[in-house]
Amino acid sequence: MAIISYIDNDYKYIRAFIKRDYTEIAEEIKSCRDDLNYSFELNNKVYGYKITTNRLLTEVYGEDFFVVHFYFLNIDTLHDSEQESCIRKLLDHLMEEITEKKGYFNLKLPANIVDLIRAYNQLQQPFIFCGGTVEQYIYNTPVPDCNKSGLHVFMADKEYVSKHCEELLAMTYRSFETYQGQYHLSSSISDKAGDIYKSWINGSLQSQSSDKVIVAEYGSIPIGYVTIDEDDFAVEGVLSSVSSEYRQYGAYKAMIAYIINYAYQNKKSFITGTQFDNFIVQGAWNSLGLRPFYSFYNIHFDNRTKNILGGV
Repeated sequence: MAIISYIDNDYKYIRAFIKRDYTEIAEEIKSCRDDLNYSFELNNKVYGYKITTNRLLTEVYGEDFFVVHFYFLNIDTLHDSEQESCIRKLLDHLMEEITEKKGYFNLKLPANIVDLIRAYNQLQQPFIFCGGTVEQYIYNTPVPDCNKSGLHVFMADKEYVSKHCEELLAMTYRSFETYQGQYHLSSSISDKAGDIYKSWINGSLQSQSSDKVIVAEYGSIPIGYVTIDEDDFAVEGVLSSVSSEYRQYGAYKAMIAYIINYAYQNKKSFITGTQFDNFIVQGAWNSLGLRPFYSFYNIHFDNRTKNILGGV
């Protein structure tokens, strides 16, 4: 039996996971219940969810796109009949709300909460399975410099990113031409999947972005980069790209090693995530000592143009 508290926030979850202490998440859930769309408590367990607007997709499609975030206080990751019944009640309420709230929904189901998956499997609705995401981490561990001859990795300043922005954007567009993420898997929205990633890429490299940018150069040519974000406990690798013409130089692994050591020097963990089947990237992470700590399934539901749940 493993009792945890869960919130859809990588920074807060990795802190709890490493410390094996979910008290901070538990306290946050108690304090934010009024902000949730729905929640209830039974036997010192809280079950809830919050629906937020996916602003990026809403802008790309000009329609309402939402993300469903689950909140669980003192949840058992193993099966418990009463717990499963409570989660089924939670999901039934969610389906009722979706009936009244037209739009496209992305449900993020944490894979380690068995009763959430069991309750979901009882729903008779036309969901779209769009794969899953795995998050990995390394903590308090430096790694060797992976720079090969001629390769230079550094944290770029805003002036550098602005000067080379067009090169970095072009490189990323080419890199993502063959990328197949969760939005490609849904036939309802796959026609604009490329536009979604282009919008995300553009936002990450603009001067107003808060992300820091780690760049790999070969000679004086930028051949790859990784954007990072961070809080007081963890550094997160967010967006990455390596020029297809220079992939044999080990730029990606070298940049990840640089970020791991940056996190170590600042007494922080390093976290990053990708889709389940992105094995090449995960292989680079694992060779540097990263391990998985969290995964979730991406479940989509298209209720934009008609009420397919049977309401008015």
